[in-house]
Amino acid sequence: MQPDRSPKAAAFDGKVRSLREAMKEQKLSALLFYSTGQLSMLEVNPVLWISGVLPMGRHTGVFLTAAGDATMLITLPWDEGRARERSWIEDVKVTDRFAEAVKELAVEKRIGGDIGLVGWAFMPAAIYQALGKQFGGRLKVADSILSSLARFPGAESLPALTRAAEIADRGFDAILANARVGMREYELAAEVEYAMRSRGAEDNFGMVTASDHSHCAHPPQDRRLQPGDIIIAEITPAVEGHFIQLCRTAVMGAPSPVVREKFAILEEAMEKSLDRVRPGKKVGPISQVMNEVFSAYGYEKYCRPPYMRVRGHGLGFQSMPFSEIVDENEAVIQEGMCFVVHPNQYIPETGYLMLGDTVYVEANGPRRLTQTPMRLFTIEV
Repeated sequence: MQPDRSPKAAAFDGKVRSLREAMKEQKLSALLFYSTGQLSMLEVNPVLWISGVLPMGRHTGVFLTAAGDATMLITLPWDEGRARERSWIEDVKVTDRFAEAVKELAVEKRIGGDIGLVGWAFMPAAIYQALGKQFGGRLKVADSILSSLARFPGAESLPALTRAAEIADRGFDAILANARVGMREYELAAEVEYAMRSRGAEDNFGMVTASDHSHCAHPPQDRRLQPGDIIIAEITPAVEGHFIQLCRTAVMGAPSPVVREKFAILEEAMEKSLDRVRPGKKVGPISQVMNEVFSAYGYEKYCRPPYMRVRGHGLGFQSMPFSEIVDENEAVIQEGMCFVVHPNQYIPETGYLMLGDTVYVEANGPRRLTQTPMRLFTIEV
């Protein structure tokens, strides 16, 4: 009779089973998941994905054997308590000799075959070379295992995704409630940050810009808000390693007729692009239909760099269905994927305008996760 599994451990059983199958198929005796302390919302973090712990310090690793035994290696002694509390992995070791510690684990667990390296793309050359000295040709790049298994957040992640979406809504509410003439961009961004952090956001990738003619989205600066400014906001809070992105536009005062007219083009592009989000369809047409809409209004030139680059993307430390929504993307949309669709667009008459949402793909199409209406907002001055 097997001992009772803790809820944390049971939550990772599916991942471990899939990894053991992948190791068997690729003839690997173990996997080493690696991460530095550097994080990007546009990449799955290997250590967080397998351990449930957001990595800190110079080097963090998880050594998983083909039998399913796991050990976590960290380099910060004072972080051991957090790692033990948050991870399903009970065996946590602190080391300042990362490569040597991996070798000792392999010897201890009698690993004589090849070891797959997951996180090679982010590994410093010095660490890779040190591991190479320890294992020679037995070290195999295995990033493809993670990219194939981490395309879906999973139904068990929907509560976290929903919470993140609610927090994103409250972040945009903070703009509407607090923006005032004379306020600096960074002060408004701080209100957004506070509104979301106080509700449980673990992270936020946010850009709040106010201008009479923005050329692009950028981090907030010290410019003071003026009547007639167009505020563009890209709000991206995270909960349990899952990010949600909300893109919206608000005007300080009554929008001019030309701003309303041009924003209506974004609304049309958003509606038509969401119609292309269907299981079994390719990603490219999402971008293509947006570009067709803007081109029909005479903005074909502005659908390419340096004005525009992508029409959406995957996001999150825990799942990444694909990197970019561009015309050439041949990836197939599948039920359970989660990504951002945003027809954000630079328009010469108005400057940069934003409209975008995160969608969760269901059998009959996309479910928009945020509740903020998809329209142009007005802030009284």
